[in-house]
Amino acid sequence: NIWIFTMKKMLGFTSFEFYFVVSIIGIIALVAMQRYVQLVEETRRLSFEVVAKHFNASVYNHHARWIMAQQQTKKFRMDVDGLDAQFSPQGWVLAVLTDTMLVSGVSVASCLSLWNNLLQNPPSISYEGGDPYGSRVYHLKVLSEGGCRFELVTDSPGEFYFDYMPFSGKVT
Repeated sequence: NIWIFTMKKMLGFTSFEFYFVVSIIGIIALVAMQRYVQLVEETRRLSFEVVAKHFNASVYNHHARWIMAQQQTKKFRMDVDGLDAQFSPQGWVLAVLTDTMLVSGVSVASCLSLWNNLLQNPPSISYEGGDPYGSRVYHLKVLSEGGCRFELVTDSPGEFYFDYMPFSGKVT
């Protein structure tokens, strides 16, 4: 009888074992999901930093081209890579123009033209008077000091941004 009792096969899990395994899997999934969300947010921030660095490099590239062109003549509007760009008296790009009008100040249109033409394959951006936030990752504001603010849309607005002051060339 003892030998037969020890030879009896277990045909499944007890309910305790089942719930224990399911709860362990749930805890592991919860920790993994939190880490995944953190990685996605870090990736968005890094991508924004890359966009800001590219924008800054393009501004300084246009400034260098303006300086080189100034050796021949004083111009505030010139062709740069097939684009009609307008410059400040100090040589900082104000706008990339699509028509014959000159820009007198910083506006949503001038900031938007910079975003769309200084960056290669720029990400879509929302702006005041256009698509307010919407599904865009980036948002454009015109600052009262006469600059453009490009910000990453997050749960806490205004946390990640860079400003471009076209009359001084400052990118912060």
